[in-house]
Amino acid sequence: MSKLRHERKWSEANMKVVVVIGARDEVHALRETVHGIISACNAEDIARLLIFLAPNATEDCRKEVYTLAAQTLPIPVLAVHEQNDGFATELQQLLREQSDASHAIFWPSDLCYSPQQLAQMIAQAKQNPGAIITLSRLMPGGSLPKDGGAWLNLQRKLFSKLVRLLYFSRQTDPHHGITLFPIRDFVCLNLKEKHMAFLIEYTLCFERMGLPFVEIPCIQQARIEGKSNMTFARRLRYLAPVLRLRFCRQHKIFRGDGYDET
Repeated sequence: MSKLRHERKWSEANMKVVVVIGARDEVHALRETVHGIISACNAEDIARLLIFLAPNATEDCRKEVYTLAAQTLPIPVLAVHEQNDGFATELQQLLREQSDASHAIFWPSDLCYSPQQLAQMIAQAKQNPGAIITLSRLMPGGSLPKDGGAWLNLQRKLFSKLVRLLYFSRQTDPHHGITLFPIRDFVCLNLKEKHMAFLIEYTLCFERMGLPFVEIPCIQQARIEGKSNMTFARRLRYLAPVLRLRFCRQHKIFRGDGYDET
């Protein structure tokens, strides 16, 4: 287990969140996501919305991102281009530059989640400084999207159960990826995954650090725009960090200074 050298001193007064929104082929949903967050959340709680454009983003999606970034909105919107040399590494560098923010979250642009839940997560983070706040579809009160069908949802439930068993995870939905976390902890992680499996990698690293988790039940909605590229084969990639972090104990989860691994 790892212990922090420095006590967390985040408080309601100095907490600021950077919301990183991934975008590839969303247009209307992306616009509604941005305006929904602005409407649901207190602008004083959010430093900025960073729209992370995938290398293969469609032209319509790019135009919408540039349009949003050019507007004067209560919460600033910035466009960032993924360079395709390691999603997690790029995000770590990006968040290191957010010197006025204490927390971050990766938020989807497909309207699968209500912006009100983001506001709820921020409120929970204020009440639980230093904790990891996460949405769970599998705890009482939550649910998976109905558009995927019973078989796909069964795969999701079985995969989540497999992760919990392999890792002894105390989360109910550990590979979900909708997690609000302190930036200071994230940027020090020695992340190895170059694709979206880093979502489960960093979450499990937080568990290995012994950080407290606060789970909030959520109801995942059907996509109204954009197409998921998550196949069964891609889902299997998520097992790589699970197995490495569970069984390869010599793997160092931190890079740089600021932590003491024991």
